[in-house]
Amino acid sequence: MGPGLQRSAGSGKEEARHRFTPTPPGSVSDPPGPGRCRRGAELRPLCLWRCVRLGQKRLWTARTARHYRHTPTPVHSLDLKKTIRISCGKDHTAILTKDGVVFTFGSGQYGQLGHNSFSDELRPRLVAELWGAKVIKIACGRHHTLVMTDAKRVYSFGCGDHGQLGHDEESHPSVPLPVQLPQDATDVPQIWNIYAGGNCSFATCSSNEEVHEGSNSDSLNNITQHCVDNMIDKWTSEHNSKTWKKIKQEIKGAFSSASCMNQSFLERRNDKHFLTSQKFSGLKLSVARLAFQKLVKKDDVWAEVEAAVTQLIPSLDEKPVGVEGLRIYLLLFQLLHVIQKHKQSTELAEAVAAAVVKLSADNLQVIGDWWSTLPASTMVKYVKVWKKALSVILSSSPVPRNAGVRNLLLVLQYMYNANSRIAGAARIPDSKFCLSIDQKILQNDLWLWRLQSQHKYAPAEPLLLCSFPIVMDLQTKKSVFDRNAVTNMIETMGRDWWGFFCEYGCDPMMPQDLLLRLELTRTSVLEDTFEKLAAVDHSDYKRPLVVFFDENYTFDNVHVKDLFHDVFHEMLSAESGMFMFNDSKTLAWFPSEATQDEERYFLFGVLCGLALHNRCIVHLPFPLALFKKLLGVKPSLEDMIEFSPCVGNNLQSTLEEDGAEKLELDFLINWDGTIVDLDPDNPEKPLTDQNKKEFVDAYVNHAFNTSVARVFQKFRRGFFQVCDRDIVRLFRPNELQEVLVGKDFHDWEKLKQNTVYEGEYSVEHPTIQMFWEVFDELTEDQKPAFLWFVTGFERVPILGVDTIKMKVQVKQIEDLCYDRYYPETHTCFSTLELPIYSTKEIMRDRLTEALSNKRNSHK
Repeated sequence: MGPGLQRSAGSGKEEARHRFTPTPPGSVSDPPGPGRCRRGAELRPLCLWRCVRLGQKRLWTARTARHYRHTPTPVHSLDLKKTIRISCGKDHTAILTKDGVVFTFGSGQYGQLGHNSFSDELRPRLVAELWGAKVIKIACGRHHTLVMTDAKRVYSFGCGDHGQLGHDEESHPSVPLPVQLPQDATDVPQIWNIYAGGNCSFATCSSNEEVHEGSNSDSLNNITQHCVDNMIDKWTSEHNSKTWKKIKQEIKGAFSSASCMNQSFLERRNDKHFLTSQKFSGLKLSVARLAFQKLVKKDDVWAEVEAAVTQLIPSLDEKPVGVEGLRIYLLLFQLLHVIQKHKQSTELAEAVAAAVVKLSADNLQVIGDWWSTLPASTMVKYVKVWKKALSVILSSSPVPRNAGVRNLLLVLQYMYNANSRIAGAARIPDSKFCLSIDQKILQNDLWLWRLQSQHKYAPAEPLLLCSFPIVMDLQTKKSVFDRNAVTNMIETMGRDWWGFFCEYGCDPMMPQDLLLRLELTRTSVLEDTFEKLAAVDHSDYKRPLVVFFDENYTFDNVHVKDLFHDVFHEMLSAESGMFMFNDSKTLAWFPSEATQDEERYFLFGVLCGLALHNRCIVHLPFPLALFKKLLGVKPSLEDMIEFSPCVGNNLQSTLEEDGAEKLELDFLINWDGTIVDLDPDNPEKPLTDQNKKEFVDAYVNHAFNTSVARVFQKFRRGFFQVCDRDIVRLFRPNELQEVLVGKDFHDWEKLKQNTVYEGEYSVEHPTIQMFWEVFDELTEDQKPAFLWFVTGFERVPILGVDTIKMKVQVKQIEDLCYDRYYPETHTCFSTLELPIYSTKEIMRDRLTEALSNKRNSHK
């Protein structure tokens, strides 16, 4: 129906005529039937572009505006409508959903939108007049629209000037009206499909039997997975040269198109793929994995798949229109995981990584959110994909420092970031991201970093150091930090003098200005330390630290341990007045108002830096918030719960429970003995359910940031005068805390098992058996004191917990009057010199007195 040419009988002339009712075309003897002109396509988000006028694409801003958009743009109002068909006219668009609902928008000048009006619609609007009928086909002409229902009834609306509506008259109906189909045949064929273009309309017909066979609108969805399985089985079966040629074409078609790959592995159960969003990919990855496992087993098939995928990757859109366009990346990750079990090549992994890093931050966020919804076991498999590729590359010599390696590292970083957003048991351990890294790579990276930090020419960028600490475990990070500290010492005193110092210690022949030399008095160790450090040039803090007590100039590294033990215990006591403490007096924090010279907080930072620089563990009972702030991480409510469980849990309850108004609270708080208004611009603002998160955030921010800004700035400046900021940032907050503070040790049975004996002592010796009986009777406070007595540390190094051990030997006494002497230790070697006491009581007295009064002789 519509405009056409009809030849007058016998005249040889053509005259233009308009048909106002449907007429079967006599020249079409074999109309397309089911399966002849139908091809499955991936269900995607609705994206429109080109001419944007009169709201046709829902992108205009003024009724008379005309705008061209050259890239697809999502129509988000249709995101969850299950769109399956789209048709466009000159100035209007029609949408069909899987539920048989029709939406139209754009120009309504001729009534082509079907809303019983001639108004334009800027947003998709449901055609209410079709409500109750399930529409299965739509088609748009220039200014008219056709729809067909599951009852095979055809409706039309819009411009009918040329008879294209099939109503036997020229009209412009603005509501759907039934098309007058021919009824003069005895065997009326059933309408199979409808088409519209320009000012014409068409319908194809088929027999009732054909219609019945193809009537199931879900048939494509139902057979898709079977088709994929059958296709792969055909590819991987035995074949001759003729069928192999066709198979290669099929493989290329399937794997050189992102749409084909995505379509093959959609999660179609209960139409889940229609729910694709930033939190759900709509893919059935388990099916994809099984399919890929079949493909990789046949070398010739895999070679064709790899070639097709290699061709596909560079063509991937860097700015996909909707999240559906990102599904391909999950499939590629799954493919990489499967093939890496069989192939060692990293080329495909590098190609995928290069495509991933080109994506925008928003798209990477979506992929990260999809990752985070996967089971932890699947997440670990994806992590292994990139780790294995990196391990292969990093094991080569020389190690390449190109974009390909960095892209792999960046993808691993993206996965780490996604994992960091997961809470609880679903989060995989950070250790899963660590690589086994050759020391030569780290040494070279450190050398390059030091050249850059000193503004010298560096032939390359550090590969891992500072940029990708996620691939370094704690031991690796600590070794890099220690190596850098030693390098600082070497540079400050010269390599020759450093060698001399390592061999002979603090020899009088050595220029003393090459060392950080502290001469202290034990009775005033804290004041002496502050005074000496304040007088030292800040550049000298990185020199080797040497400590002497009470004018005893015998060089002994144990004095350094004594310094940090005594200074930190005195400084962190309530009597020092430098810090505030929580209610249980177990954790310290910076005061809101410093009662002492603020420079002491600078020196406190210097002392913490010196301890880390000189590999000493210190008594530093601060919450994790301290180490977060040093590393630029914002403290949170969890830190308040750690520091003050009472306050923190109350704040947590305020967030979780409704009815904040009933508490009759305002934004006034009491912190560190001072009344503070958390919102000074709105004095005494009442606490409500609407602003309770603002209140909690402000409370935490005041406690850990605002109230301590001045003194913490002093502390941080002192700390980084000693330690290089970039190297410190290799650590996570908890790692930095563990390295500086150590770990509690309570496994005394392990200490007993790891103890070795020298000389006449053995595990069966009566004195040794008596010693362990005395040890077992020590209190829980005395046992850590004993650990310090022997090792110089009350807590053990985080990396040495499993290797803590002690050596016991007989104390050599000339007069053999053992009962008169106290035990003696060599803390550098964790050696205990134990006299052969005559009774258990004497041993207990001598040992406990040594622990309480420090009557030990350190060597």
